[in-house]
Order: sequence, then structure tokens, then C-alpha cells
Amino acid sequence: MSLHGVAVYVFVTALIGGEPTVQADVVVVGATPAGIAAAVAAAREGSRVVLLEESGHVGGIVSSGLTNADIIRRQAVGGLFFEMTRRVLAHYRDTYGPDSEQVRACRNGYFYEPHVIERVFERMISERRGLRLFRHHRFKRAIVDGDLVKGVVVEDLIGRGRQVSVYGRVFIDATYTGDVAASAGVAYRVGREGRDEYGERHAGRIYARFGHDELLPGSTGEGDAGVQAYCFRLCLTDNPDNRVPLPKPDRYNPDDYRYLLEDIREGRVRSIREAVQFIPMPNGKFEINSNHPDPKRGGPSESLDLAEENWGYPEASGEERERIFRRCWNHNLGLLWFLGHDPRVPASFRRDMQRFGLCKDEFVDNAHRPWQLYVREARRIVGQFVFTENEGQIDAELARTCVRPDSIAVAEFPWDCHGVHKFDPKHPGMREGYFYIRHAPIQVPYGVLLPRRVRRLLVPVCCSASHVGYQSLRVEPTYMALGEAAGVAAHLACVRNVELDQVPKDLLQIALVERGAVVTYYGDLRFDHPAFAALQFLGARGLNPGYLATPDLKLTRRMGWIKLKRIASFMGLRWEPPSDRPEDSLREEDVVEWLEQLGWPTGRGRPKGRGEKILTLSQFAQIIYTSYRRARGEKPRQGQENAAVVRPASDPVSCAPSPKSELPVSVKRPTG
Repeated sequence: MSLHGVAVYVFVTALIGGEPTVQADVVVVGATPAGIAAAVAAAREGSRVVLLEESGHVGGIVSSGLTNADIIRRQAVGGLFFEMTRRVLAHYRDTYGPDSEQVRACRNGYFYEPHVIERVFERMISERRGLRLFRHHRFKRAIVDGDLVKGVVVEDLIGRGRQVSVYGRVFIDATYTGDVAASAGVAYRVGREGRDEYGERHAGRIYARFGHDELLPGSTGEGDAGVQAYCFRLCLTDNPDNRVPLPKPDRYNPDDYRYLLEDIREGRVRSIREAVQFIPMPNGKFEINSNHPDPKRGGPSESLDLAEENWGYPEASGEERERIFRRCWNHNLGLLWFLGHDPRVPASFRRDMQRFGLCKDEFVDNAHRPWQLYVREARRIVGQFVFTENEGQIDAELARTCVRPDSIAVAEFPWDCHGVHKFDPKHPGMREGYFYIRHAPIQVPYGVLLPRRVRRLLVPVCCSASHVGYQSLRVEPTYMALGEAAGVAAHLACVRNVELDQVPKDLLQIALVERGAVVTYYGDLRFDHPAFAALQFLGARGLNPGYLATPDLKLTRRMGWIKLKRIASFMGLRWEPPSDRPEDSLREEDVVEWLEQLGWPTGRGRPKGRGEKILTLSQFAQIIYTSYRRARGEKPRQGQENAAVVRPASDPVSCAPSPKSELPVSVKRPTG
């Protein structure tokens, strides 16, 4: 293992042909935020975990510059991601004081400097004795026996290229490119489906204005091999004491920015902050991101996104990926140089741009340049559930998107795809493939992690989704939620000695919500609420219509039996509620009686007479949740064969199932 620059191997079981062999319960490839969440979750549950990382750094694109958390509704992602934000907040409070500018700039822990978030990730990893990190180990190939993933081979980059075989019981591909899945023979897609394949409005070739749903002329909906543009997320500062001047790139080509120059001349871009995004961070730093065309002004026509030239990246060799990496870096750095030095650019732009430079205290081992390119999308596996744009449709009866009893996370970020083709002057004010469409929060089912026809592998980053569906999943908070779910599922598969698709979904959910993970979005539910786990678990079974938990709401009998009947229905159970005294206040003895009819032991005994306490929704949920957990842990008694004790949670009948047809012709089946 390469840890802090020293090669040390752990869990070594044998030396075969002079090459070390490593054994663990769970093997995670890629120390991205999703990979870290998966590894930490599995280790905390008790598994022996190996985490493999090609570079010398952890945190993926987050510690490499994407330092504002892409999340709009903060109650949508809890668990390890929320813990990460608490650690960030604690760092700034402890270092600078609770009333400091740094604490205000970190925005409750959701904005951070690259070196700070890397340090947070490092500590989360190092705290677990059962988790071992292998740095500088490049994935080479999967070891597969039939449809079973048995191991991976990695190259020790500081050990003279020595090959290391790593064996495990479950594998998690947390890379941004899905290399493990592809090597293992998992079917996957690169590019865009056509509009007709899943009936998605924004599929295929489209033109739209940013934030607008209207499809404009030229939107054919045809599928293609196009991949949305990549860029770097640079970290700049205007603090002279911490500033390193921006260098002129090795291969500077001002013609790359000719459309941006036209925008500036014609008033569509009025400052450098309209050419690229400047996102304030603590300590006088700015995260720099590509900017989208403003729907009113129409500029910038081009920004840091370098479309088309990245299409080959997902399946490229290491050498070709490095070439694309260098081309993107030269382009991005060149754009900033152009804004600061090209005499055709207004002097006000040039003066403003020259105030900024790279940060002296960031990426200190890489000339202050980010280590990673922002790979927004690469491969997408074809899994047991395909997440599409249609998941955003509202269920009229429940006033929310489809309720899924196998939910493991929530997708709340908009359908957000960057440009796929370069700017075409025939379509002013937009870039082909670019769209940003808000939607209601969506429950993400476990099946998006599970490849078809390949066992012992989970894929939380290059997960199973259409191109459009992926746009809400492809943000790091959601990746972390999916990674955490993958880690817990991997542990359950190990301890129960079952295949990953046989992991009980209800027990997976229970383990997740008890850790503070979100499987149901409620905008009014605090992470520290005493009934959080109960409301989350039952929310994935139709507890409430809409997106409010209303935990303090006092219930009537009618309200209680309607909710319990709906919950039972989502669990595949039939229960006929009473009809007497519907407007009476709901009491504990009512719920105990109803649960006994369902075969769920409460362990409370039936109270004598009617109690005085009127149940709130949170108390009602806690009684049901506790009883279900008790029932789920018991062997079914005679006459209870149809009780939830032995019935797995089923998909709600109101939701359309995931496509289960044979793989389309365009799906790739790798052979290596």
C-alpha cells in the first residue's frame, strides 16, 4: 500500500510469482467522494475494506476544485455527506472563531477550500482501523470468473510498476469513468439515447435556453455518441499575499475564444464574471467554473467547457485521456490568459483578470493546478433499474414523484447537462445539448447500483441511468449518498452471505436511515429529529402525500388508518381499517390494535381503556417503525405467512416499472 509516500501492503495473504495478493471483504476502486463514502460506510459497519486510488490524493474533483456543494435542497442528502459538512464547519469555527468571515463564507459547511475538504476526507478515512487506503495504485483489469467479479489487478505506480492482485467478496466501482465495470463485462452506454427510447422530452439532440423547458428549432431528439463537455474547476485568489500569477499556456490559441470575443464586442458579455463563473470561497478564494449562455443576453457563446473534444475520453486509453487532459488545461488556462492579456479585450476586463492568480496554498505539489479534470459524464451502466427523466413525473394522488420502497437516496438537483456540441452561430444564445430544468425531489432505487448479469459489483458513480436521468444523479452530494448505500449494501451482502440483488431492501434502508441517510425528501425534517429514521423509512412507503413530514401534526383515527393502510399497501399487505369514530383523536391503543391485526408485535401490550395522549405524526411513525423492525427480526409464526415479516417490500402499483427489455443494440458489451 502506498500510504503517505511509503509502500506498505496490508491484508497480504500470499506472494504469487513475486507479486503481492491482498484480501478484503469490500474492495472500493476510486477515492472519489462516492468511493470514500462507500469505504467508510462499509468499514463502520464492520467490514474489512480496501480503498484503491490512482493518484496521491483523495476526494476526486471535490478536493480538485469543485468546492461548492451542488445541492439546492439541503435536507435531501444526509448521512456521510452531511457529516462531511459538519466537519468543514467545525474546521472553520475552530481555526478562525465562530463569528469569523471564514465561517460565514463556508455557508454552514457547504463551501470549502480544496485543501480543507481533502483534509476532512483524509480524517474520515484514517479513523477506521478496518479501512486501508492504497494510493498510487492504478486499476488495470478485473478478475472475473464467468459472471462473478473475484478481484482486481492494480499497478503500483511508485513500486516500479509492480502488479498487485486484490481479492474481495464485493467490489465497488467508484471511478468517474466506470473502468472496473467495463473491464468486468458490464453492459454500458456512452452518449445520448434518442427521444423515443424512453420517451424523455430532453433526450437526444436538443436546443434550449438555460432554465427554460421549451425545445427550440433544431431539436431533433436523435441519439448520438455525444458526451457533455468537461472543464477544470480552478481555484483563484485576488489576495496578493497568496497569489501566483497565471502563466501563459504552452499551446495558446486565441482563436479558441473568437466567439467569446464577439460576445464581448457586442455586449453579450460585460465582465469577466459573465465570461466564467466566480464562486466565492473562504479566505478570499474563488472557484472558477464554465458559464452558461444567459437566456436573455445570449452570452457567453463559449466558456471553459470544451465540447466535442472530450467525446472519446470515457473509453480512451490512459495516454489518450492524458492528451485530452492537457488539451482541456491549455484551453481553460488560455481563456483566462486571453481575458487578461489579449489587446482586443477591453482594458477593464484585462485589469480585472490580472488581479487574479492561482492560490499559493492549493495544489502545492502540482504547480497550484488542479489534479483532476471535471468528468461530468462518461460511461453509464445498464443496470437492474434505469433512472430516466420520467422519474420526475408527479404522482397526482400523492402529490410527489413516485414513492419507491427500495429507495436508497434522493435526486434533487435539476436535470443539468452542459453543452455537447461546440457553439454554432446558426443557433445564437445557446449551445447544443445544454439544458437546466428543475424538478421535484425523486427517490432513487437500489437497482441503479446493480449491473445486469454481473455479480458482486456495485456502481454508484457511473450508475444505471439514461443520459437525461443521469443529469440529476451526477452531482457529488448524490454520488456520496449512492456510495454510502453501496458500502452498507456490500457489508450486508457479506454478513448475510447473499448476492447483492438478494440484500433485503428494507434492512438496507433501516441501516441507512439509522445512519442519518435520506431516502425520502421532507423539507421540514431536521436530521437530528428523534423520529428521523421512522419518518424516512415510512416515507418510502407512502406515509405522507407531498414533501412535508409535519412531525408535530396531531392525528385523528381517520388520518391514522388512511396512513397505515397506504403503508401496508406499499409493503404488499392487505388491511381493512376500521370505520368507527373517524374524528376521534388517535391514541396509542388504536395503533397497537391495528398493528396486531397486521401481525407486527409492538411489545407494548394493549393499554387498558383509552389513554389521554393524542399521538402526533412522529409518535405514530415511531410506533409503526419500531413494531416493523421487531417483526422483521422474528421468524414468521403459523398463520402469519402473509405478514410483512416474510414479505419483501414491493414497488408501488402507481409507478411504472423500470424498463426490463433486452439490451438495445446501442448498448456496449465490453469483452476485456
